[in-house]
Amino acid sequence: MELRTAILWIHALAGGAWVAAALCFVAAGMALAAGSDDQRNFAMRAAPAIAAFGAAAAVVVLAAGVVNFFLAGAARGFRFSSEFGLILSIKSALFVGMSIALGWTLRTAVSFRTAAEPCDRDTVAKAMAGMVRANGAIAVMGAIALLLGLWLMGSA
Repeated sequence: MELRTAILWIHALAGGAWVAAALCFVAAGMALAAGSDDQRNFAMRAAPAIAAFGAAAAVVVLAAGVVNFFLAGAARGFRFSSEFGLILSIKSALFVGMSIALGWTLRTAVSFRTAAEPCDRDTVAKAMAGMVRANGAIAVMGAIALLLGLWLMGSA
């Protein structure tokens, strides 16, 4: 297997893992009753772990994407089509949006774990609703980015 092919697979699998983690967060968040002990336990224990997994996947996506760009550029003398540039710009903007949503989720989730006193049920319920929306946005933007990646492969 070529290095470029391996990097593409790593990039796509890390992106898919990030989207899958966000979808799992949404599914679990929607299944838990607002203000319940289960929701509070999820917010304190699982949410930070899922967000940290997403952060690790994001780092791999970025690193593999940069390496892939330079490998593809070297093979083509850094002469890319305008379509390639447009799609890469959209994917980059989606990555920034996903990273912002992930950062907010990670800060919120970690704040529950590090709070000196337990948060009340309403605070947890409101924060969980926000984290579910943020992870839903990550999943949608990530799915679009993955589909654009397929298109990008044919337009370089």
